[in-house]
Amino acid sequence: MELNIGAIFISNKILSGKETPRWMYREEPDNEGDSGWRVFAGDEDEDYLDDHNNFKLITADQLIAIDDSLKANLLAPYGFSFEKSDETNEWSIVDEPE
Repeated sequence: MELNIGAIFISNKILSGKETPRWMYREEPDNEGDSGWRVFAGDEDEDYLDDHNNFKLITADQLIAIDDSLKANLLAPYGFSFEKSDETNEWSIVDEPE
């Protein structure tokens, strides 16, 4: 079943298959069709983050195909951020809206 929440902004470090998602947050969308989700490997430096060519837009289903452990996170409202533990390999909430 397709999860139609809008486009997800993702680091090429993950898309290349070299790294896995470890950090994600949801902000108010930039435009219609944007889910507000931003997904990172967690080790991107400032120079990497500043270059928009280092990121792509994908669907929720494409992201779940990369790492299905984050599926439940994708329904969280704006303002949430999650981090995946290296020890337990589980997601935990880092920030949530007040």
